[in-house]
Amino acid sequence: MRDRRDTNQTPKAPRCAGLRLTVSALCLIAASPAAHAQSASTTNGLYQLRGTSEQPLSADQSAAASLYGALPVPKPVTTSAGTGTFGASATPGTADPSASTIQPDLQETTGAIGSPSNLSAADQDYAASLARQNARTGTVDDLPLDALSEEDDVTGISLGTLTLRPTLDQRVVYESVRFGSGRTNRTYSQTTLSGVLESDWSRHQLRIDGSGTWQENISGTGTESPSANLNALLNLDLVNDFTAILGTGYSYSQESRTDPNAISGATTQSGIHELRASVGLAKNLGLLRGTTTLDITRRLYGDATLANGNSLSVNDRDTLGAEVTSRIGYQVSPALVPFLEASIGREKYDRRIDSTGAERSSTTMGARAGAEINLGEKLSGEFAAGYVLRSFDDANLADISGLTVDGELNWSPARGTDVNVGLATTLQTSTAAGQSGAVVYELDSTLSQQIRNNLVASLGATASYTNYDTGSGRNNQRSYGASTALTWTVNRYLDLEADASYEQTKETGGTDEETMRLGLGLKLRR
Repeated sequence: MRDRRDTNQTPKAPRCAGLRLTVSALCLIAASPAAHAQSASTTNGLYQLRGTSEQPLSADQSAAASLYGALPVPKPVTTSAGTGTFGASATPGTADPSASTIQPDLQETTGAIGSPSNLSAADQDYAASLARQNARTGTVDDLPLDALSEEDDVTGISLGTLTLRPTLDQRVVYESVRFGSGRTNRTYSQTTLSGVLESDWSRHQLRIDGSGTWQENISGTGTESPSANLNALLNLDLVNDFTAILGTGYSYSQESRTDPNAISGATTQSGIHELRASVGLAKNLGLLRGTTTLDITRRLYGDATLANGNSLSVNDRDTLGAEVTSRIGYQVSPALVPFLEASIGREKYDRRIDSTGAERSSTTMGARAGAEINLGEKLSGEFAAGYVLRSFDDANLADISGLTVDGELNWSPARGTDVNVGLATTLQTSTAAGQSGAVVYELDSTLSQQIRNNLVASLGATASYTNYDTGSGRNNQRSYGASTALTWTVNRYLDLEADASYEQTKETGGTDEETMRLGLGLKLRR
């Protein structure tokens, strides 16, 4: 193609890879007498990361280096042409502004190839994608980093570029349970060890969080219910606004005796092991937001213990599932992003035919429409409504379907007051002969109020509704709960906690359950 550039204009940088552009820019700068003069006139300049520390970079070299994230300098610099600021902090999920914007005074004094004003929009976007994408890791109590002295050590345990924040929660709980016509009481010790491991990298993010809870009866009788949970998430900031999402997780819990699939008469219900893995890709294209994720879940069920001490194997419930979910959103404004979401999944049982003679492997499809809301600290969250359908391989089992409502809303009507409301819809497959399962709707809400700067009170409410398929012959199940808690922060590392809760589960024709708990404990954190 014929070259039509004006010979009186500064030649623009070719659209090529970042390394090629950087090398070309440095070569042209090194050969330019104006660049050497500019470098010599620097009074409080920038210095190269390698080589002689007394050799300052020119304005053009600084611009090119800053463009490609090679020279983050978190302080103002003064040149003979003026004053600017490099290395401004970036908010999570966005590029560092200093990486794609050079000071106006530098742009006025130089027309070199490294100036962003002479780069194409694609090259500027590429340069921004190589800059710092993440905010610095904060303190354990959210104090601003610049407000801390060097002697303050409140950011957790430093492990190189990772920060570990462990927490130990020790409580003594009194529990009273009425199940049908019987009642049991116990006092037990509950120990929970949890922690969060976070990266402090300029690009990419790693977060690992986990918790483990152990109960030990002190007096009375009752079922001890240990639990564990571990999640790891890695976000890889790729070029051109692509983000790769990798995740894995594990959890352990015991099935509740009010669960529709619980073993009747068992003293200890089955333990559930769940292993998870996910991989996804996110892309921002102008005002469009797209995400596609593949989730793989493996569930293993342990033996249940019967009243006579024998064990009952329920490994015919072991499953392997995979689900693909795609979401596309449109940014109406930074505060509102409506979206459409579709998913399809397959759940396969290890044993094609279970102990009841049914083939319970199934295919699930769903669609949702909703919106993400972000009005800062005052209001944030998302809400979506849709429809879901689960079809079984066994033609004798009825499909499970229903409307879905999902979302989470965080609202702060006044300073020190926080409201959280969560909605969730899940499908639950039955293991009883002739029954398909149910659609479960759950509501969880919390209101917290800061009474003093070191005293916080909270109220909570929960509700769930289990809607069984019409052919199951079972009545729908309802559960309600309420809780209150008081937390006194003794210092940065120690909290004293007191709480009370009440839960009730009812099913017409089934066994009702009521649970009341009173707890007192302390929490140590680093």
